[in-house]
Amino acid sequence: MDLDWLPPPLFPMSEIAPVTVGPADVPDWLFWSVAGPTVLGWLITYLLAIRQTVLDGRVAIPAYLVAINVAWEFSLTFLLEQTSTQRGINLVWLVFNLVLLSLVFRYGRNDYPTLTQKAFAWSLVGVFVWAALLIMAGANEFHDRDGMYIGMILNVPLSAAFIFMLRRRGSSIGQSMYLAVAKLGGSFFAGLTGFILYPSRLLFFVIVPTMVALDILYVVLLHRRMRAEGRSPWAWRTRPHAVEEPATR
Repeated sequence: MDLDWLPPPLFPMSEIAPVTVGPADVPDWLFWSVAGPTVLGWLITYLLAIRQTVLDGRVAIPAYLVAINVAWEFSLTFLLEQTSTQRGINLVWLVFNLVLLSLVFRYGRNDYPTLTQKAFAWSLVGVFVWAALLIMAGANEFHDRDGMYIGMILNVPLSAAFIFMLRRRGSSIGQSMYLAVAKLGGSFFAGLTGFILYPSRLLFFVIVPTMVALDILYVVLLHRRMRAEGRSPWAWRTRPHAVEEPATR
C-alpha cells in the first residue's frame, strides 16, 4: 500500500542494530569501579534478605522472583556461554541465592495462604524451569554474553514486585531499609555498568531509569510504612507492632 502521503518518521531506524555492537573497550579500573559496587550491592541484598527472612519468618524478596533470580544465575553460569568474569560473579550470587531459595520453600507460602504447601513448592519449580528456558533463549537471541540485557529486563519486574509485596502484606514485616537501599545501590551501579560498556544500546536508557525509579519508590514507601507502624526505619532488630499470623493450612 502506497502511504507516501504520511509525514516522514521522526526517528529513523539505526543503521546498525545496537545489539550487534560489542562492549566498549574500557580500562579495568573503570569497569570495576562500577561493576564492583554492583556485585557488592546485590551480595549485601541477598545476605540481608537471608537475615530478615530468618528473623521474621517472612521472605524478604518476593518468593517467585527468588526462583527467577536463581534461574538467571544458574542458567548463565552452567548452561549457556557467558564471559568468564560474569560466570564467576553469577556463581557467587548463586550460592547465596540458593540459601535464600531454601528459605522461600519454608516460609514463602505465608504470602500465598490459598495454596497448599505442595502446590506452592511445585509452582516455584515451574517458575524456575520456565524462567531458565526464557533466560537462555533471550540471552541467545540478544547474544548477551554477560547477561546484561536479560538481567536488566528481569530487574524491572523484580523492583516492582517489592512494591506489590509491601502493599499486599500491609506491613513492613520481612523487610528492612538496609536491604532496600542495598538493592537500590546494586541496581544503580548495574545501570552505570551497562551505560559504560554499551553506550549505543538505547534500550538501557529506558530500562535503567525505570528500575532505579521503582527502587527509589520502594525505599520511600517502606520508610513511610515503618514510620506509620512506629518502627524506627534504621533500627537493626525491630519488628512491626502488628504482625500478620502465618498461614497454617
